[in-house]
Amino acid sequence: MWQRSCLVMLTLVSAAQLRVEVRKSEVWLVRDGQESQLTHDAKAKPQAVLSPARDRIAYYEECPEAEHCMPAVVILDLEGHRITSFEPKRQSLPLPEPCASILSIVWASEHAVGAECHINPSTSEYIETDVSTGQVTRDLLGFDFVPSPDGKHVAHVGWMPHFSPPPYHSWYLQIDRITVYPLPQGMSPVEQKNASMPPNVIQQRGQTYAGIHEFASSLFWSPDSERVACIDCTYDWTANSPMFSSAGDGTESNRHCLLAIVSVSGKVVLFPLTDIGLNSDGGDKQLSWTGSHQLTLRLLDVTRTFDVP
Repeated sequence: MWQRSCLVMLTLVSAAQLRVEVRKSEVWLVRDGQESQLTHDAKAKPQAVLSPARDRIAYYEECPEAEHCMPAVVILDLEGHRITSFEPKRQSLPLPEPCASILSIVWASEHAVGAECHINPSTSEYIETDVSTGQVTRDLLGFDFVPSPDGKHVAHVGWMPHFSPPPYHSWYLQIDRITVYPLPQGMSPVEQKNASMPPNVIQQRGQTYAGIHEFASSLFWSPDSERVACIDCTYDWTANSPMFSSAGDGTESNRHCLLAIVSVSGKVVLFPLTDIGLNSDGGDKQLSWTGSHQLTLRLLDVTRTFDVP
């Protein structure tokens, strides 16, 4: 038992001392304090990430327009040997084509890398690729893509029309292609195919549109991959005239924020946050799960813990 405990401790220490960095467009590995340069090609590399098992490295290469190429994701072993590379292929078009601009990458599981492909400032395409076969295994539209800890799902904000005015720019949470929050009262989670619009939750009273949603934090998975938490702020917006085209054509009012915890099955638990100064866009908001049924919110000098049924 003592030997087994020591082995576990040594494994944890070793893992804690292994990290990967990008320095002047080259990938470096820092292992037990020893630094080694793994690439030497001078190609721009904005990001490099360790695999969940910490035995491989994924990075992506930018591709200057003058070189007439496409960005690629590269997989290395810890010695710097190239295992494979691939160009993420967009699936939202009639014919798949390589992504022209990668914003970020993430290991979605031990066998797949997800790449966020830029479409416009309001929408990206998440392309998950099996690193051994090069086949696309998941394709989603929206932004703020966060794979679950077990790799089975991806939570994200659903897509919305670019530069649309507030009544058509309400945020909503999807798990894969399923819209889970917010939904009209009595409606179950619904699959949103391709670029279709989500169920409408906004109430219109004359030129006032009530209940527009805007998430004020990123999305955070619980450790057991069963729930997603975020800070959700709702507000009303009154248009200056029936002919509006942007947020500047009206006035916002009645903003309220709450902590939303949404399960994969669509069950929603809400905690009002009106008493801790969250009814504005200011402030550094941090959420962290301290267990599968408990999370902590930190906002400037305020810390609040919530027990989730």
